[in-house]
Amino acid sequence: MDYIRANFLTKMNEVAVVFLEITKYLIPALIVFIITYYQFKTFFESEYQKRALDLKSEQLKTMQPLRLQAYERCILLMERMNPESLVMRTHKPGISASQLKLELIAAINSEFNHNLSQQLYVSAQAWQVIRVVKEETINLINTAYSDLGPSAVGLDLSKAIFEQLIKIEVIPSTKALNFIKKEFDLVFG
Repeated sequence: MDYIRANFLTKMNEVAVVFLEITKYLIPALIVFIITYYQFKTFFESEYQKRALDLKSEQLKTMQPLRLQAYERCILLMERMNPESLVMRTHKPGISASQLKLELIAAINSEFNHNLSQQLYVSAQAWQVIRVVKEETINLINTAYSDLGPSAVGLDLSKAIFEQLIKIEVIPSTKALNFIKKEFDLVFG
């Protein structure tokens, strides 16, 4: 029995020695692994941040001209939706009031639809102002037209539109132009 116990203790000592030998190499390797892991993690995180910053800078360089052009196009849109210039551009001699009304509204919708993509580059508030101007201008034309008789000609509608413009304090497109210019100064100024 003593022989078995001695043999068992010897085997246990050998296992303990092997375990200690393995541990002697594993602990420093584990420490090196942990240090290396955190160094690589820190390095890759800083590289990721640098690349993200570079990408953002590159996007800014690409987007800046597009945003500038969008503000320019929005200002041009407001100028073209101004009732005064709209009437001057659209009015034709001998046209009926109902035909002129239809052409004015079609011109507004066409201009607006042509510039729909600009909403990607301007603020949501600026685009909302542009949408309101479109609706207010169409309402102004409809109001002017509703005051006319069935036999009215385009010149009568033009006069009625100009009379409506005199009644309102600020032309809708002028309010929008002021808003867009202020926002432009905030973004680019």
